[in-house]
Amino acid sequence: MKSCPDNTMKGKHLKKHWVVVYTRHRCEKKLYASLVNQGIETFLPLYSTVRQWSDRKKKLELPLLNSMVFIKTNVCELRNIYKIPLVTGVLKEFGKPGIVHDEEIRNLKIIAREWNGKNIRACKADQYTPGDYVRVKRGNFRGLTGWLTEIKGRYRLVMELSAINTSFVINLPASQVEKIAPKRELQVS
Repeated sequence: MKSCPDNTMKGKHLKKHWVVVYTRHRCEKKLYASLVNQGIETFLPLYSTVRQWSDRKKKLELPLLNSMVFIKTNVCELRNIYKIPLVTGVLKEFGKPGIVHDEEIRNLKIIAREWNGKNIRACKADQYTPGDYVRVKRGNFRGLTGWLTEIKGRYRLVMELSAINTSFVINLPASQVEKIAPKRELQVS
C-alpha cells in the first residue's frame, strides 16, 4: 500500500496505530487475507467452535467480533483502505479514526485464544467494586487487563475494552484477579 508523500503529512500522522475496519457481513476472513496479501499488519480475533448439522459435526473458526478487522496503519495509509471493495468503513471517534490501544489488542488475543462459551465456576469477588482496574494474574486469561464494569452474583466479572466499546463477560475466580487501581471517577464526555 502506498503512503502519502512526506511533505503532505506531519510526523505525528506517520505513527502507526491499531484501528477498526468494518467489513461486509461474513467477509472478515476474506478482508483479512486481502490485507495480509497487501503487506498490512492485520489482526482478526477468531475463536474455535464445533457446529452440528443433521449429518455431521464440523469445527469452525469464527470471528469474535462480527464485521470487524483490526489493522495497524497511519492516517495517510488509512485513506487507501476505503479503496478495498470489502471495506465498509472505519470506526470513528469524534470524526477521526478511533485508536485501539496495543493493550486492548493483546486483551482480544487472550480472549480469542481462551474463548469456549462456557462459564468458569469461581469464588467470591466481594473485594472488588465496579470501576476497579483489574488484571488477571493466573489461569488461561493471565495478562488480561480492563475495567471491572459489573459484578453479577458472586462470580461474574464484566471487563470492558473501551476503544471498541465492547464488553466481554468472563467468569473468573477472584483469586485469579488482582486490583491494579481503585474505582475510577466517572468521566464526563
